[in-house]
Amino acid sequence: MKKLSLKVSAIVCCLALIISLVGCTATEPSGSHSGGRRSGGSSKPEGGRASDPTYATDPSSDPTVKPTAAPGGYGNYIPTSDSLTYPDHVASFEEIHPSHDPGVLSGNQAVSLLSEVEYDILHHQINSYADVEICFEKPEDFGFDIKDVTWGDAISIDEFDDEKAFYQEQIDKLLKIDYNTLSWDDKLCYEKILYDCEENVYAYSYTAFNYYSMVFNFLTGPQSEILFVMDVYTFESLKDAENYILLVKDIDRFFDLLCEYEETRASLGFASSDNSYEEAAVSFDNLVSQKDDCFLYESFEERLDNIKGLSDSDRSRLISEHEKAMKEIVFPEFEECARRMRALKGSGGTDAGLCEYRGGDAYYAAMTRGVTNKNASVDESIRALDAEIDSVYADFTGIMSSGFGWYSEYMKHSYSKGGIQDNLDYLYDAVVNDFPAIPAHEYYLMDVPEVFEENFSPAAYLGYHLDNYNANVIIVNNKNVDGDFGITVAHEGYPGHMFQSLYTRSHTSHPYMYLISSIGYNEGWATYVENYSMKYFSDDGTKSDGMKLVEYESVLGLLASTRADYGIHVENWSLDDCVDYFNKFGFQATNDTFSKYYTLLITDPGYYAKYGMGYLWTLKTIDDMHAKYPNATDREIHTAYLDSLTGTFDMINKHMDELLN
Repeated sequence: MKKLSLKVSAIVCCLALIISLVGCTATEPSGSHSGGRRSGGSSKPEGGRASDPTYATDPSSDPTVKPTAAPGGYGNYIPTSDSLTYPDHVASFEEIHPSHDPGVLSGNQAVSLLSEVEYDILHHQINSYADVEICFEKPEDFGFDIKDVTWGDAISIDEFDDEKAFYQEQIDKLLKIDYNTLSWDDKLCYEKILYDCEENVYAYSYTAFNYYSMVFNFLTGPQSEILFVMDVYTFESLKDAENYILLVKDIDRFFDLLCEYEETRASLGFASSDNSYEEAAVSFDNLVSQKDDCFLYESFEERLDNIKGLSDSDRSRLISEHEKAMKEIVFPEFEECARRMRALKGSGGTDAGLCEYRGGDAYYAAMTRGVTNKNASVDESIRALDAEIDSVYADFTGIMSSGFGWYSEYMKHSYSKGGIQDNLDYLYDAVVNDFPAIPAHEYYLMDVPEVFEENFSPAAYLGYHLDNYNANVIIVNNKNVDGDFGITVAHEGYPGHMFQSLYTRSHTSHPYMYLISSIGYNEGWATYVENYSMKYFSDDGTKSDGMKLVEYESVLGLLASTRADYGIHVENWSLDDCVDYFNKFGFQATNDTFSKYYTLLITDPGYYAKYGMGYLWTLKTIDDMHAKYPNATDREIHTAYLDSLTGTFDMINKHMDELLN
């Protein structure tokens, strides 16, 4: 392991605009995470007393009574355009994923066909210069050579039939293969690709699915990440720098497409509330305020230093062209986006859960199935979530009422070994007995620019060139580092996001398994090991009652937020319902303190589901294996889990059985 340090820069969310990858956050209010609408984030949504405006636990509260659905939904739908196609019911898992008879191809023919399908899908999804340059250090090794330097294009509903046909074609190819004859690695890839393709066929069956979510969500929209994403790109040649400037200029075209999407969405009856549009406009205002002092000006010049033999004249020309593009194209485009979002105020939209829309229940079921990485229905998820919340709350109040032996540590605890480097060094050694080995690697430490410190989490992880074990970045917000920073580092570094990313990449020959992974898998693992790693910060390697209270409180905040996600979109919870729900657990929530969270969950359905349910299913998977194989060590269980790779939790359960039996 080699540790490097770079001067201040900023990086966030790998491919936040395009596909799901291991990435990290952009600007976010405390207590939230800002992975993009289609991104895989790698920074936790931080609940608990330090960051949750609803915090103040009162163990005398009784959470057993759930809020009832607010009136107005359940069939009395918000009018939307009849020009779109809608599902007439919530599809069952079996409808989307029917059983299949084994194919007949085996041996080299089967492996070759699987590789062909994987190659075709990766090239279908990673289809712009922006994608490729972030994903790969050596894209040519994966057959990529994209000439047009753009951010790509937004998918139109006119393309839905073609998209559906493409994924059905891949399914038909896969079904020719005799799955049982494949190697372990090939089986895992086959399963995941087939599952994902079947989900895509369903998703592209209904054009209404394109409009339920707001793309310019004030927290998780691409505007919250675009400047950070730009800082990911590295320069090795003059051409790289020139292409980067072309990409800067293309922000104008790309964000115009996204504005057109929002305008079309409103015209079809899916308008967001005036408040949501104003919040989006303000997020663009905040970008515009950086026009004269953006960190990318300095970062661009620093990256030019990596180009060997760059002449002084070319350097001066590039700096001038970059600054001109930023000031005359990018920031004016952000101003235009703010105007266009404000122009949508008065469109008649409202803050409403998806259950208020025709077909919204089916969309939410499909979307949450994807982001939570689990086959469970919405009802099954809610039942599991309610049971876990009740269990955690019972454990929490049980300790609180058992005396005061927990009081000192709970009130004065500090789980950290110092700064970011101190904690990384400590955890790298501390996890050895409980987790498998990872490959030799390098990582870079970066400080968050001062302008973003107020709204950035204490740390975040980014893996970008995923064909290189050394392309790892941990971003540190020194202003938000607290006494529990070691737990945050466990989430982002060892044995969390960076650890899992390195392990996965080193244990499969299929790039699909780490390029198209699920955020539910990624965040579930990171949150599980964050809690597991608390023991490394105790004197005797065990969790005291005070430490358990800290853990339960954090988990309770996350799971309650997840329950509000389901409550809003399935049971039509109002803002009042959400506040009442949190206050049943002793969180001192008010409409004012919770209103931004409510707007976030309305405009970004599934935001908390991916974290809370990802954690819950990870925990249940590992607990079930401990119960089934009581003699297995933690290291053996964790190794089997990671060796099962990034399929659904149902697939992981099956493969862990095979490995541990």
